[in-house]
Amino acid sequence: MEGLRKRCCWLTLGAVLVFIGAACQVPNGDLESSTTGAQSEAIAPDYTTTKTTILQSVTTTSSLSSSTATGISDIGWTAALLNGLAVADASAPVSYYRDDWGSGWSDADRDCMNTRHEVLKEESLSPAQTDTSECKVVQGRWYAAFTGTWVTDPSELDIDHFVPLANAHISGGWAWPSDKKRAFYNDLADPRHLIAVTASANRSKGSRGPESWKPNDVSYWCVYAHSWASIKSRWELTVTTPELAALTSMLSTCTSEPASTWTPPPAPAFVSASTTIQPTTIASATNPGNTKNCSDFSSYSEAKAWFDRYFPDFGDVAKLDGDNDGEPCESLPGGP
Repeated sequence: MEGLRKRCCWLTLGAVLVFIGAACQVPNGDLESSTTGAQSEAIAPDYTTTKTTILQSVTTTSSLSSSTATGISDIGWTAALLNGLAVADASAPVSYYRDDWGSGWSDADRDCMNTRHEVLKEESLSPAQTDTSECKVVQGRWYAAFTGTWVTDPSELDIDHFVPLANAHISGGWAWPSDKKRAFYNDLADPRHLIAVTASANRSKGSRGPESWKPNDVSYWCVYAHSWASIKSRWELTVTTPELAALTSMLSTCTSEPASTWTPPPAPAFVSASTTIQPTTIASATNPGNTKNCSDFSSYSEAKAWFDRYFPDFGDVAKLDGDNDGEPCESLPGGP
């Protein structure tokens, strides 16, 4: 019996050492140098302390969950997800330009419905209604997860890059070729990559990571962190030390691993998915092109109204949002 106890102890110690060794491994993926002509060093992951911190956090969570039937399996997926992320706190060696990632939503399958409207159609919890051309969604029922609210008017919604373009840039995307950047911009293969959220929540989030912005709906934190980490892992993007700490904290709210396709809570009676929606004829917006300057508007609110009208379909076509924060012509009277 004493020999068996010693054998178990050595096996346990060996498993711990293997687990710690795995945590120190870095996902493969070379970052190419900038195409500006100058030699640039790739961002080198810095994981001298963060992996240890995560393992300690996961271990603590494991002890708290040990009384539940799902505790062991839950900690297994959490540790695997977090340890699959490379940590790098260095800044990107080249500046971010939104136009490098695409000038707007594409229509990859050439069915006249661009990426924005494909997402709206897919995420509507009742049959989505389109305009007369059947190219644009004009009515439906959506659950805006960031705010925990129900929406029926698609003009109130933005299609959010779950991991913002600017964040992807500094996380390694700066080294990608143009076609990969555009693929990231319009990715419909992963249902977590692009989601419909309220315009106000999208503008509030901007390009910030979970270390500095979290959804108002705390019940969504588990899904949010899981989606964020999964997307970063899929595209081999790095995370910063504070970002990793935030993800660890948010994942501690999980009771089980979220599915890749999230199911919203049941709709209240007044927005029941069974409610019949009469088709509505709404004229499609026309791309205005680069026809406006900030000097053409008398106030920020006027510029914002124009910007919000065309941005969902065509992006910042008039180049009114110089810092890509979703706020055009901020120097005008009434600006933020």
